[in-house]
Amino acid sequence: MDLQRRTLLAIVSCVLIWLVYERFFAPPLPEPNTQELQADSAKKEADAKAAEEKAEERKAAAAVPKVPVAEHRLKTDLLALDVTNHRGLVRGTELLSKHFINPDGRGEDFLRLDGNRSLVIGFDGSETDFKFPRDPAWEPTGKSDTDWSVAFKNADVEVKGALAVTTGYEGTLTIGVANVSSETQQHRLTLLSAFGIGAENSYDVHRGVCATTDDWEAFTPSDVKDSSSEVRGRIRWSGLDSKYFASAVVPTPEVAVQSCRVGQTSDGKALTTTLTVEPVTLAAGESHQYVFGVYFGTKELERLENFQAVPGAHLEDMIDWGWFGGLNRFLGEWMIYLLRAFYNLTGVWGVAIILLTIVVKVLTLPLTFKQMRSMKKMREIQPELEEIKKKYGDDRVRQAQEMQALFQRAGVSPLAGCLPMLIQLPIWIALYATLNTAVELYRVPFLWLPDLTQQDPYYILPLAMGALMYIQMKATPSGVDNEQARMMAWMMPIIFTVMMLFLPSGLGVYIFANVLLSLIQTLIQVRPTQTAAVKKS
Repeated sequence: MDLQRRTLLAIVSCVLIWLVYERFFAPPLPEPNTQELQADSAKKEADAKAAEEKAEERKAAAAVPKVPVAEHRLKTDLLALDVTNHRGLVRGTELLSKHFINPDGRGEDFLRLDGNRSLVIGFDGSETDFKFPRDPAWEPTGKSDTDWSVAFKNADVEVKGALAVTTGYEGTLTIGVANVSSETQQHRLTLLSAFGIGAENSYDVHRGVCATTDDWEAFTPSDVKDSSSEVRGRIRWSGLDSKYFASAVVPTPEVAVQSCRVGQTSDGKALTTTLTVEPVTLAAGESHQYVFGVYFGTKELERLENFQAVPGAHLEDMIDWGWFGGLNRFLGEWMIYLLRAFYNLTGVWGVAIILLTIVVKVLTLPLTFKQMRSMKKMREIQPELEEIKKKYGDDRVRQAQEMQALFQRAGVSPLAGCLPMLIQLPIWIALYATLNTAVELYRVPFLWLPDLTQQDPYYILPLAMGALMYIQMKATPSGVDNEQARMMAWMMPIIFTVMMLFLPSGLGVYIFANVLLSLIQTLIQVRPTQTAAVKKS
């Protein structure tokens, strides 16, 4: 009972103390922050203004007379462009070469816009004095087999767009802006291009590319998934590409493009680039014209190098030659030349790949012979190396000295086996890049392979290559101890087999042929040594 009384008294005392503290000793509430209140007020005003502007835009857009959707087709010998007057000028492509005809008889639509549009003319609202709706009522003003013209006009401005295809995969886009008001106007032109992402995989990566006068930067969909990326400076061209196809917009030297932004459409189905031109001021009645070269087609080196709409654009920079840059490009260009020469000779792209592999193998034979001799010598002195390691296991300095002395006596350099491989590395990478970007292989069958740019559907090549590589590894002299050699003999074939499961089968043909040639070379080079050893015993 006494405990309960004390507990109750303690609770009452705590409550009284808290009440007295709150009444007489608690610090006053903080005064409202005037700056914060002003900032909140300014933000609310800005939000209200933005909402009002959007409402005005919607009202202006609603006031724009609706023009019926019109569609047309432009054609060259290699390309058909499906054009429209709704949202953007280009809604689809069709490659007309027999190489790209689908089973349904229609050519490949590599843009795969899926309802989106490319070549969308717009203006930066923050630096443009007139109102321009997001979906203007473009009025068709002219058309032919190679030209498509549209126009938009309101009380302040008249905008004209003319898209023309010229030859091959090339064309031009001309945009005219006329001030039809009675006051001076400023505007800032934007031009958006789009390229459907589709079912992307690690071997057909889509990119948005922005090239400046000095360099270029590429962005994948994952790079711009959350927010767009922008490149500032004098823009040389913007491009959107996949492994084998590309679209590009190239401003003429008179058009000063100041930024290139890479992003995605709101539905996430397409990658976009947006070129923003420097602001232009027009007096009443004055007009200004912008001219761009456009490209919609394959990433063939010669076509990109010889882009005629804007000479000197260097669209060939879109081809990714690999880690060694200019060296890989030099080697890759020669390999493409040889690949095409072998195709012209045989008429079969798969055989052309095998012949190219043989040529590369023959050219690198001196290096591989040197590597093989070095590995054989290292294997011969392996017992002595093991003895030195045991004898001087606790003295690293003496161990290194004795091993170096042994290498000198045997005339062996540990780096001799690696140097030929390092020298061959740029060649291998260039060959990989060549086969990985050769659009000539697109949809080309070979033996049981339905498409040399797709993986082997039956996994015959990867498994056969893995078996051959295991035999080749077992037959190759090794400079490492037996335990490591056994591990490598299993690990390397497994790793390469797993890699080849998902590689384009054209690369698989090359790797298989290369492993087979390496096995033959190993057996030829090792057999005399083994025969001599048997006779000696």
